[in-house]
Amino acid sequence: MVNRLVSVKSLIGGGEKELLEGVCNYYAKLRETVVLFKEFMVHASSFEDLQAYYDKINKTETEADEMHEKLAETIASGSFFSYIRDDFLDLLEKMDFIADYSKDVAKMFNEYNVSRDALNFLFKETLFNDFVNAILDTVDSFGIVLTMLKKSPPRELLLKIKDVEAKEEKADFVKDKTLIELHNKGKHLDVLDIITLREAINLMDNIADSAEDSSDIIIRLIAKGYK
Repeated sequence: MVNRLVSVKSLIGGGEKELLEGVCNYYAKLRETVVLFKEFMVHASSFEDLQAYYDKINKTETEADEMHEKLAETIASGSFFSYIRDDFLDLLEKMDFIADYSKDVAKMFNEYNVSRDALNFLFKETLFNDFVNAILDTVDSFGIVLTMLKKSPPRELLLKIKDVEAKEEKADFVKDKTLIELHNKGKHLDVLDIITLREAINLMDNIADSAEDSSDIIIRLIAKGYK
């Protein structure tokens, strides 16, 4: 007998559909954190006081944490998602890193005393801005996967998950190019500035990685939808 992929929505009941809506709302809050992070970087490139912009990220990330906690408690204590409950809890955990890393990198730029010369070099002489955009593109692509989870057949979901992977690979490529430019062209910069920027860039990569890791869990959910 030929196995047939079925929509994940066939695994869940009415109450669980509402909970899945909550997961999508949680993603929207995570994405808001990444958008604020992108705006934060715009202000960093203008050498502005970053505290107010960091506070916005911190506030939004805290709100996301509260949503995460409530969703996790509801899933863990209820009859939702039956045998895929642990996968959804894992999904929430992976998604949470999207906001966590956005906040952590913003904190570095806000608290570490990176020189104006180093920031000017980063934003004008490297592909750093492209890297930020590639990260948001990856997060956005994962968001589409979540939306499709409620209504699209698994085959379409798998194709979109491949798009998340492709966007994460692009982010990796741009990250590597940025690091090479920092190393090759930034030799005039203070060593501590270079170390800080390298650490921040590598930490930023985890935002896109977390979006891709979350999409991998969707593959597990699809696999458990075989019959």
